[in-house]
Amino acid sequence: MNRTPQDTDQETRAQRGPRWFLALLISLPLIVLNAIWITNSEMRTGVTEVTISTLFSGVLFVLFVVTLLNLLARRYLGPERCLTQIELLIVYMLLSLSSSISGVGSMGFFTAILVTPFYYATTQNGWKDFWPQLPWYIGPRDKSVYNGYFNGYDTFFRWKYIEAWSGPLLIWSAFFLVLLFTMLCLATILRRRWADEEHLPFPVIALPLEMTKSAEPGNNFFKSPLLWAGFAIPSFLHTLNTIASIKPGVPTLQPNTLHDLVPTYQLPFPWNGMDSFFYLAHGSGIGFGYLVNLDVSFSLWFFYLLKKALNVWGVVQGWRNPSQGWFGDDAAQFPFTAFQGMGAWLALGVAVMWRGRFAMRDFFLRAWNGDREGVDDGELFSARTAVVGFLIGFLAMCAFVWSMGGSLWVPVVFLAIYVLIMMAVARIRAETAVPSTELGWINPQSIMTELCGSENFSKIDLTHMGILTWFNTDYRAAAFPHFLEGQVALKRAQTKRIRPLFTVLSIAAVVALLAALLATLQMYYVNGAATAKVNNWRVTGKGEEPWNNLSGWLRNPRPVEVSTVLAAIVGIVVTLTLSALRARFADFPLHPAGYVLNTSFANDFFWCDMFLAWLIKGLILRYGGMALYRRLLPFFLGLILGDFVTGAFWSIIGSVYHLDLYRTFAI
Repeated sequence: MNRTPQDTDQETRAQRGPRWFLALLISLPLIVLNAIWITNSEMRTGVTEVTISTLFSGVLFVLFVVTLLNLLARRYLGPERCLTQIELLIVYMLLSLSSSISGVGSMGFFTAILVTPFYYATTQNGWKDFWPQLPWYIGPRDKSVYNGYFNGYDTFFRWKYIEAWSGPLLIWSAFFLVLLFTMLCLATILRRRWADEEHLPFPVIALPLEMTKSAEPGNNFFKSPLLWAGFAIPSFLHTLNTIASIKPGVPTLQPNTLHDLVPTYQLPFPWNGMDSFFYLAHGSGIGFGYLVNLDVSFSLWFFYLLKKALNVWGVVQGWRNPSQGWFGDDAAQFPFTAFQGMGAWLALGVAVMWRGRFAMRDFFLRAWNGDREGVDDGELFSARTAVVGFLIGFLAMCAFVWSMGGSLWVPVVFLAIYVLIMMAVARIRAETAVPSTELGWINPQSIMTELCGSENFSKIDLTHMGILTWFNTDYRAAAFPHFLEGQVALKRAQTKRIRPLFTVLSIAAVVALLAALLATLQMYYVNGAATAKVNNWRVTGKGEEPWNNLSGWLRNPRPVEVSTVLAAIVGIVVTLTLSALRARFADFPLHPAGYVLNTSFANDFFWCDMFLAWLIKGLILRYGGMALYRRLLPFFLGLILGDFVTGAFWSIIGSVYHLDLYRTFAI
C-alpha cells in the first residue's frame, strides 16, 4: 500500500500528542487582551457585546484569526511547526473560560455589586439598614477608596486602593475558583452520559470543530464557496449598518434590529393583550436553527406563539390587563409566565437527572469502587475524583456562607437550585443551540423568595441571598456549559489523554480572573462607574439589583402567593409531561426545551430565527433530502461565522476608538 506524505504527517502528529503548554502559552496573552476587550466593549462602549451568545462571538473571532494564521504557518513553515486541531481546541476552551470569567453575569457585574450598597445608600432606599449584616469582605467601605471608582479621573494602581480591595477580592476570588472547579467536576460527570451514551448533538461546538479541522492535512473547510457565500451576507449587512451609524444618510438594511410586529397600542381589544411581538432575524440564529432537529426548531417558535395566544385569552377572560409592555411586566398576571418558568426550569434540571439516573448510578459506583476507567480515554478525571471534587466544592461553597451565620439549609438549597439551573441550561444548549440564554427572572433568589415567601426567611438569610446574587443575575456567560462543550469537543477530535487539561485550565482561570479584575477596576477608576462614559446598566442596573431586592424583601416581606405556587406547579407538570412523552414516543413533535425557554426571556428575540430555520430546513429535507442538507451545511455555518466574526471585528473598532456603533448581535 502506497503511503502519502499526509499519512506520515498524521501519524507523527498523533504519536506526538497535543502540546498542552504550547497552547497555554499562546492563550495566556490572548486571555489578557480578551479581558481588556470585554471590559471596554461591554462596560464602556455601546457596541456589540461579545459574551452574550452561547457561542461567544469574541472567542470565535480569535479562533478564526488564529486558525487562518495557523494555515499560513503550515504552508510556509511546514506542518510540524503549526498547531493541530486539538491544540486549537485547547486555545478555544481556554478563551471560552476567560470570556466566562470576564463577561456578562460574572466579573462584568461583580465589582459594581461590591461597592454599590455603600455609595448609593440613602434613607429612602433603606440600604443602610442591612449594612450590619454584610461581612467585612463584601467590599471596601471607606468612601475615599471608591469615590474614584464612581467618579473617574483616577487610577486603581494606588497602594491605598490596592490594599483596600485586596482582602475582599482575594476571598471572593477563592470562592469563585471553587465554584469553577465544582462545575468542572460536574461537567466531567455528565460528559460521558450526554455525549457518548445519549449522543446529543452539541450544535454550539459544530462550527469550532469544523473550523479547527482545517489544521489537519486534506481538510477543505475554508475552500468551500458556500461557506464564504453565507459569511458574506451578514458581513455586508453589518458593515453597511455600522457605516450608517457613523455616517447618517447611508442606506441601511437591519434584519437583526428589534422590531415590534404591531405595536400593542395600535391594536383593538383584546389583541392589545399580546404585549410586544418581537421579530428580527440573526444570521447566527438561522445557522444554529439549521443544525438542530425540526421538532426542536418547531417547538421554539410554536410555544412563543402559544404564549402570546394565552396572553390574549387572559385579557378576554378579564384575568390580565392589556398592553403590559415587554420583558417581565406580565409576571404577576395570567398566564403567570415568570412563575411557570421557575417551576419549569427546576423540573427540567430534575428531569435531566432522572433520565440519566442509571448512568449516574453506575458512575457513582465506579467512584465508590475507586475505578480509574476513563482517565486515559478522554476523561478529565477519574469517576472518584469527579464525584469527590464536586461534593467537596459544593460543601466548601456552603461553608463559605455558613461562616456568615444564618440557617444551615438556605445555602444548600440556594446552591442546589443553581446547579439544577446550570444542568438545564447546558442540556438545552446540548440539544437546541438557542443563540442566547438570557433567563431574566430564573435564579435561586427569585425562586426561593417567590415560592417560599420572603417573610419566611430571616434577615441574615435574605442578606446571604443578596450577596450571592452577583453570579446569579445573568447566565449568558456561565462557565459550566463551556466546560462541558469543551470536553466534548476534545473527545470528538479523538483526544485520548486530557489529564493535563486540569493544570492548563487552572493556570488560565487564575490569569483570566486577575486580568478581568484589574481591567474592570482600572476602567472604572479612569472613566467613573457613575458617569456617562460607561455602560450604566452595569452599575445602576445590575450593580443595584441585589440590594434593591434585599431592601424590598426586608421592607415589604411577602407571604406565599397561591397563584405563584400553582403557576410553578403548572410549569413542573408541563415540563415533566413533555419530557415523558418525548421519552415514550420518538416522533412526538413538541420538545420540552421549547416550552421552558419561552417561560424565561431566552427565546423572545430568536423565535423568528427558529421559524425561518425550520421552514428552510423542512423544505430542503423534503425536496432535496439529506444529501442536499449536507451539501448546504457550509452555507449556514458561514452565516454563523460571518455574523459573529463581523460583529466582533466592529466591537474591537468601537472599543479602540470609544464609539457607539451598530449592534450586530442585537438582543
